[in-house]
Amino acid sequence: MRDDLVACPDCGLLHQIRQPRPGHRAECTRCAAVLYRRGRGGVHHALPVALTGAALLAVIALNPLMGVHIQGNDREGLVTSGIEALADQGMWPLALLVGALVLAAPLARVAGVVTVLACLRQGGRPANPHKVARLFAWTEMLRPWAMLDVFLLGVLVGYSRLKGFANAEFLAGGLALGGYVLVRTAMDQTLDRRAVWNSIDHVPPTDAPPPARWVACVVCQRVHGFGDLPPARCTRCASRLHRREPDSLGRTAALVSAGAILYVPANLLPVMTVVNFGQGAPSTIVHGVVELAEVGLWPLALLVFVASIAVPVLKLAGLSWFLVATRRGSAARLHARTRLYRVIDSIGRWSNIDVFMIAILAALVQFGAVASIRADAGAVAFAGVVILTMLASHVFDPRIMWDRAEPEEPPHGR
Repeated sequence: MRDDLVACPDCGLLHQIRQPRPGHRAECTRCAAVLYRRGRGGVHHALPVALTGAALLAVIALNPLMGVHIQGNDREGLVTSGIEALADQGMWPLALLVGALVLAAPLARVAGVVTVLACLRQGGRPANPHKVARLFAWTEMLRPWAMLDVFLLGVLVGYSRLKGFANAEFLAGGLALGGYVLVRTAMDQTLDRRAVWNSIDHVPPTDAPPPARWVACVVCQRVHGFGDLPPARCTRCASRLHRREPDSLGRTAALVSAGAILYVPANLLPVMTVVNFGQGAPSTIVHGVVELAEVGLWPLALLVFVASIAVPVLKLAGLSWFLVATRRGSAARLHARTRLYRVIDSIGRWSNIDVFMIAILAALVQFGAVASIRADAGAVAFAGVVILTMLASHVFDPRIMWDRAEPEEPPHGR
């Protein structure tokens, strides 16, 4: 069987791999990063799952998620209700963020995946492969920012917070939200991304030795061999080609510094104010964890503590460690740093649980003097920490850690 060229996204090592069996994966021989995870279904199997996800998104957008009943007063909340409530309270940054992460990004991603798979359903190369490739590249970049799965946990935490003073129930939109998260998981398991890229524009694998000089596309993973000058753009998805992320260390340091500055007000300032029959006080993130624990909801209290307090600290500390060790050219704990980078890059999005909880509660609990919930300045600062640290892990290029730690063995493409 002929081999296919794959460059490790985490350490930069070039591999010639054979296609794994369905449900299996190929790993880097140096840092154990996943090079290729083959889905259990083909390109055609993923289309029905993606269409199901699109249908559930329509149900979520058009139907209320939850209903609340307090002292004879009833209120229902849609996904858009939280965005409108935050905007009405003057929290425009939060309103725009929630709208982007729970509406715009999921809708754009699912629509893009459905369009790409529909273009490939007949088999063979699509009529305009470059446009299809660019569209699929955008869906891949949107994947970590489409956060309806995180939003679901925020809704569950909000539901638990309501149980203390109101009757709450899930409605059609909330049930569809749970179904969508399951369908999205199935879509990600079914969708074989490398098979999609190969269906769009395939270069047959070869028995020839790897090129002496090469550069890999970080979007579609195509490896480009070259002679004197590397190509400026990928020949498949038209993304810009760089040997390493430009100014990775400088941009990461700036984002981490900004996130560390915002972390202080994010924890000291109240994130929301809850008023119940004229009584209430501003609540910080830590206070919210304590409230959940006091009513016996220890699993949710632990979840919020980990997502909203421990994970931001882990991201800031971990990225700072990477920056210092990389600038020093240290080879100490290089494998551990690479594994920690993967963890930080994958879990950062889950810190938005508190932001989404505030959005749904601000929409549902607006009963005047009886009960009301309002977002406060701490929520804006906390959301800033989450987004800044996500961007920092995105622009940090872990391959530079390996380059500087092992200069005597430069990877191909230099």
